Amino acid sequence: MVLTLAIAMLSASPIGAGAQSRESADRAKAEAEAALQELREANDAVEAALAEYHVLEDEMESLTWKISQLTDRIKDYEGEVRDLRTRAEELVAGAYMAGGTDLVEIALEVDSIQDLLAGQVLLDRAADNDLVSVTRLDAVRREMNRLKDDLDVDQARVVVLRAAAEANVINLDQLQRVAAEAYSKAQDKAKDELAKYLAEKRRREIEEAAKRRGAAAGLPVAATPWFKCPVPGANFINDWGFARSGGRTHKGTDVFAPRGTKVLAPDSGRVTLRSNSLGGITIWLSGDNGISYYLAHLDGYASGLGTGDRVGSGEVIGYVGNTGNAVGTSPHLHFQMHPGGGSAVNPFPTLRHYC
Repeated sequence: MVLTLAIAMLSASPIGAGAQSRESADRAKAEAEAALQELREANDAVEAALAEYHVLEDEMESLTWKISQLTDRIKDYEGEVRDLRTRAEELVAGAYMAGGTDLVEIALEVDSIQDLLAGQVLLDRAADNDLVSVTRLDAVRREMNRLKDDLDVDQARVVVLRAAAEANVINLDQLQRVAAEAYSKAQDKAKDELAKYLAEKRRREIEEAAKRRGAAAGLPVAATPWFKCPVPGANFINDWGFARSGGRTHKGTDVFAPRGTKVLAPDSGRVTLRSNSLGGITIWLSGDNGISYYLAHLDGYASGLGTGDRVGSGEVIGYVGNTGNAVGTSPHLHFQMHPGGGSAVNPFPTLRHYC
């Protein structure tokens, strides 16, 4: 969803700059589409592995049920064979007690009770004694042995399936990790490239708005929808262009508040900390939305803040003071706005709207 949206926005957004910006946007779109294709291929591989998993599971479940049934039937047949053998042995013993020496002699000569049962004499005696079920022993034994052979085959197949299932689980786990990485990469690629493109586009729009209005007019409110008031509740006037020493003019807005009042980042971005005799303790904030900000005369920085750090919009970055050439004046924040990092424009209209 995020990736598709990013690609759609990259395709639909108007490009108002030169060929370099167009090439950058096209390259970002191509990279996002490539990341999407990688994600699709990873998902296809996961789906194929899942299909194989279900096939293996279905066959194993079917074989497990069949093995259970075979085992039960073999146990039943083994019980019947034992019973039939006992009855056959009783038949031989009965024949001996009745003086059937010929049957006993045959029983002593054969290698097994099965051979004895195959003999016509015992079969005749079984019929004479109404023991026809004895003839079932041979059939039962053959069927039992066939079932045992089937059981051996099925159990061997289960071993093969179990090994395949274990390999499938390992493969599926790896494919899922690959797919997750592809998704993250695709999402980040679209997000990062789109953010770069939109930031550049916004920077150009802000610069163009500033040029149209002139530096003294500042920026239209519509150009800074993300802006956070750096010192909420403070006092200030439109002092853009006021005379300063050395023939300079004021290129910002002085925002007055008690010493130590928190100064907030007007935008997310990266900070540079500097000190000089003019501005005292200062911060340059390179905003993510295409504007650089200069904040001067601070009493100090937020704890742990250092040059190169990223800050979030509205995060505390310093405290109101009167350092630099503002020593002896009422504590205030000197605040400047530089669209695209270029020349300063009057921040008063923006501050008036958001503060």
